Amino acid sequence: MMSTFIALLESQAVSFVLAAATICALSAGLMVHLLQKAEAAPRARRIRWLLGAAFAAGLGVWTTHFMAMLGYRTDLILGYDFGTTLVSAGIAVLAVGLPFALSTLPSGRWLRGVLGAASGLGIGVMHITGMAALEGCAQRQSLLANGLACLWGAALLALLRVLPRGRHPYGVPCLLIVLAVCGVHFISLAGTVLEGQHIDRMLPNIQLSLSILTAAGAAILILGAFLALVATRRFEAQETAHLTVLATALQNMSNGILKISRTGTIELYNQRLCGMLGLAPADMFVGMRLDRFLQATGDANGWDADRVARVVRNHWLWLAKAEETRVEHHFEDGRILSIACQPVETGAVLTYDDVTRDRRAQEEISHLAYHDPLTGLCNRRGLSERMLASHRSQEPSTLLLLDLDRFKSVNDTFGHSVGDQLLVAVAARLRGHLGPEGFIARHGGDELAILAPGDGAFGEALAQRIVAEIERPYALDSVTVVIGCSIGVCSARDSTGPDDLMQRADIALYEAKRRGRGQAMSYQPGMIEAIAERGHLENDLRAALAQQQFHLVYQPILSLADDRIVSYEALIRWNHPHRGLVSPAEFIPLAEDNGSIVPIGRWVLEQACREAARWPADQHLAVNVSAVQLRSPRLLSHVTDALARSGLPAHRLELELTETALVEDGRQIAHVLRSLRQLGIRIAMDDFGTGYSSLAHLRDLPLDRIKIDRSFVAAALSDRQSLAVIKAVTQMGRDMGIATLAEGVETPDQLALLRAIGCDAVQGYLIGRPASVVQGRAPGELDRAA
Repeated sequence: MMSTFIALLESQAVSFVLAAATICALSAGLMVHLLQKAEAAPRARRIRWLLGAAFAAGLGVWTTHFMAMLGYRTDLILGYDFGTTLVSAGIAVLAVGLPFALSTLPSGRWLRGVLGAASGLGIGVMHITGMAALEGCAQRQSLLANGLACLWGAALLALLRVLPRGRHPYGVPCLLIVLAVCGVHFISLAGTVLEGQHIDRMLPNIQLSLSILTAAGAAILILGAFLALVATRRFEAQETAHLTVLATALQNMSNGILKISRTGTIELYNQRLCGMLGLAPADMFVGMRLDRFLQATGDANGWDADRVARVVRNHWLWLAKAEETRVEHHFEDGRILSIACQPVETGAVLTYDDVTRDRRAQEEISHLAYHDPLTGLCNRRGLSERMLASHRSQEPSTLLLLDLDRFKSVNDTFGHSVGDQLLVAVAARLRGHLGPEGFIARHGGDELAILAPGDGAFGEALAQRIVAEIERPYALDSVTVVIGCSIGVCSARDSTGPDDLMQRADIALYEAKRRGRGQAMSYQPGMIEAIAERGHLENDLRAALAQQQFHLVYQPILSLADDRIVSYEALIRWNHPHRGLVSPAEFIPLAEDNGSIVPIGRWVLEQACREAARWPADQHLAVNVSAVQLRSPRLLSHVTDALARSGLPAHRLELELTETALVEDGRQIAHVLRSLRQLGIRIAMDDFGTGYSSLAHLRDLPLDRIKIDRSFVAAALSDRQSLAVIKAVTQMGRDMGIATLAEGVETPDQLALLRAIGCDAVQGYLIGRPASVVQGRAPGELDRAA
């Protein structure tokens, strides 16, 4: 054994052995580095590192063997067969490098060990083949030595591949590779015997030069490989830094990102996407199939099989398109994801954006644009679009326009807060009455609109029910209020379009208010013409005062106590140049609507006071004052100016007010009336019992006379209720010290009845018709002239 070892040492040139060992160590380091790169590389790039590791391992082992062979038996003339040497190099790459590189792929340690052992056996096969390339000598190889050499290489490389990864990054793996390669070489050479022709002194020098050149070439190759690795590592470090920055940006994006290959494999995604889709981090991974990913998404969100299949089908359709696809997906929990699929050369990039807040904000903006913020009803814009849609669909419908009566009184008396509460309560009551089929909108301040299905009698019946519904009392905080409503009704079949429908319903509403409010009125043919005629009359009314088309007539008032004419009521008449005499019932409401009643009322006061100033001192003047005049801050100055200019004493002037005027703003009216009474002017309540009668008016307002409406007088002889009203009012006036006057006395029987009941005064055609004052006549002759 010792002699064999000594012979082996004598057969090797130390310089060649050291050079071979150096080459082996360098190539071992290169092999380990490439192997680690192959293990860490992504699957798409791993094949390049595996090929590099295979060639580096094979050529490194072969170079070590060739260098060692150059230093073996330098005392003999030896040659090398080129073909066999080339075969040995190929065996080194295929039998050593390839199994060595493939050992990075399996996940099991023992399978990696088997591939490592195969690589060790390849070292032995490569050595034996390389020894067979020797020429110019006779050689004998020991089968046992070759077998031991192969077992040695197999055992060490198998051990190398089963060692735990990462524990010994370079030192132990390199040492095992060097021991395996050198061990195989020297164990095999220990059993090899060469016999050949000895050489002279010059040939070893030539071999030495050849070995130096070979070693230098190998060193240059290895050094170049190491430099390439260093450069690669530097580039990889830069790439890693860039990828780290990219990954950081990718993971912190507000959007979800998904990269899919053409074959439907996930290549890239971020954790934001998992959160958006409700997936756990373990539910997704690179290399996952698209179908499996969407199935996991469906499982996380509770989708059924049909929905999952539909989503999968849609994704494949997006991937097949050449242009970008944008869709929005609505989840059951209310979330909305905007998905953009952008085709790229290698597949498609899907961007997911949570637009839930944006869509809700848009819905809120849209709601505000089409709804009233106070009541929650649709506004005028929403009503217009709904009417347009109904017109286009040609479905039968009816428009109801509602105007709340006495709403302004509530607003002014209790404040806008209570007024707002009242509007909300009215809206809620309408919703409850109409149900889900009725469309309700707030058309203006206290004006509402209802677009109901159906037409004809249905709309009219609905309007009557709503009038009754609105009139029920409303309990608001600490107050209870009662209002009413007037309704204009028009069927869509009676109009040509939405604008025309709105106009005709508005005309019907105006007619309902003109006829006394608190009622519903359907549009009838001819109403538009009547409105046009009213417009012409209104224009003429504005010019009538300036053109002196008005004049006054006076109706006498008889005192029943002494059967004497004690007063005259001034009544205005309009002598139109083309229409003739226009009734006050026709033009006074117009004047009140357009505000011209204030200057007209001032003219009446001045003209009547001027004429009454020429009457006897015991004759009084009664002048009607409208609600619009009472609300005007100029009324008091108009009255005082008329008295001052005419010289009529204030106690001879009586102002007549309607109950409607008193109800609209009781506090302000009471203040105005007190101011007038302080001047000495008397106040009368006209048409008592026909308006919003309240005994509180008799108690709280400063009244001097109550005028009983002509409707009660006309029916008193045949209707017990009307007679009872006259008796009650007369008795209340007597008890409260307020004089009573009955209007519309036309027969002696009516006069006798009123005298018997105890009325203080009467007025009517039986007493005298309204007549003009004729210049130069005494007031006592006025009624005789009439």
